[in-house]
Amino acid sequence: MSVVTSPSARFHGAIPHKPSTRMRGAARPQPKRGLRLVAPVTHRARRTPFVVVLLAVVGSGLVGLILISTAMQAQTFELAELTAEARELETAQEALQREVSELESPEHLGPLAVARGMVPSQTPVYLQLSDGTVKGSPKPAEERSNIRQVVR
Repeated sequence: MSVVTSPSARFHGAIPHKPSTRMRGAARPQPKRGLRLVAPVTHRARRTPFVVVLLAVVGSGLVGLILISTAMQAQTFELAELTAEARELETAQEALQREVSELESPEHLGPLAVARGMVPSQTPVYLQLSDGTVKGSPKPAEERSNIRQVVR
């Protein structure tokens, strides 16, 4: 490399560039002006419309909150009434289920069957559900043969 083209030689011994004080194509700076009085504001924006709109928004928000709160309280009372009614209906259902169980019991059906003239068979027969076969030999029961009264 030559001395002229080497990067270190380019800046070694170079004279720094001095910017010119004259601006090209720009207007000359204006002298600074001092402070001056400004005329008082004759027309100012009124605050009344803003305050009215603000109060309307806040008021409608509060009314909405009161309405929502009232609706929720009414629904809470309705929920409490429906819960109490569901509890009462559940108790009634349990009582009816207990009554049905008592009426279906053999202790209750036995006396009713005898009162209507039914008698139990001396030779029971069983049906096997898996293959549908009958176990035993069925014989009809004779009227008033073995049970006269069913006592609890």
